[in-house]
Amino acid sequence: MEERLGFIIFHRTPDGVIPTREGQIILDEARKIEVIAANIMRLGKSLNNETEGEVLLATTEGLGTFWISPQLRAFNRHHPGISIRLHPSMALADLRRFDVDLALQVIEPTVPNIKRVKLGRLHLVLAAAPAYIEKHGEPKEMADLVNHTFVFHLSPQSSDRQLIEKVVGAPLAQSQYIVMRNSTAHYLTIENGLGIGFIPSYTFGLGTKVQALSVPVRHELDVWLCFHEDARSTPRIAKVIDWLSAIFDPRLFPWFRREYVSPRSFSSIIEANGIRPILEEISLPR
Repeated sequence: MEERLGFIIFHRTPDGVIPTREGQIILDEARKIEVIAANIMRLGKSLNNETEGEVLLATTEGLGTFWISPQLRAFNRHHPGISIRLHPSMALADLRRFDVDLALQVIEPTVPNIKRVKLGRLHLVLAAAPAYIEKHGEPKEMADLVNHTFVFHLSPQSSDRQLIEKVVGAPLAQSQYIVMRNSTAHYLTIENGLGIGFIPSYTFGLGTKVQALSVPVRHELDVWLCFHEDARSTPRIAKVIDWLSAIFDPRLFPWFRREYVSPRSFSSIIEANGIRPILEEISLPR
């Protein structure tokens, strides 16, 4: 393209390429073309009224791995012609580029023409394995946290280190924390007794081995379902939207309510709502 246009589009540097002034103008025009191409692809899907086919669903890694993936079997029993292609990742999906049909994220989207529905709220509580508590003791007050080791989950959508350091009142020493970028590794590191960390309260409804601490420190994240405004006109996508709304229904699953519900209350609510058979199909990694 540079040869045809007769000028340089990118400066080549040891760290990559940087657009020149002329290159930036071309890049801006290319983005307009990308939007038009995505609109054509989206139009093609909206005109396809097939009830069967593939639906691309991006989710946060933890929800995709621990909550949604185990329930796909039940969805397939009711909708055998719909194949959900699940992409669990903490990177934000770019719905503008038509990478996915639906996206579950914990950051409210601000992209124009993207519809967003708040499905529920994640309540993250401090927890530790019995082995950790036996060895290091259980912190009873917030001031006690300064003497403990933490397991942090670092991702583009959330970070819990700043909250802990704010509670403690000072930066933690490097020897006081372990950083994980993977939700499964983060959870298993806590379960294996290497430190204290935030885990979503729904894991206590799934039979986690870790113990919620009595220290009143919590972290809340809203769960947003995002899709193009015309997505519901495609029947198979509409069915997946309805299914996601059902499995995040806070009236049925207390851990997704706006207000915090203590895990100690889960057992009675599970029995009252009759959701034990659903939860028995879901298991945490071992």
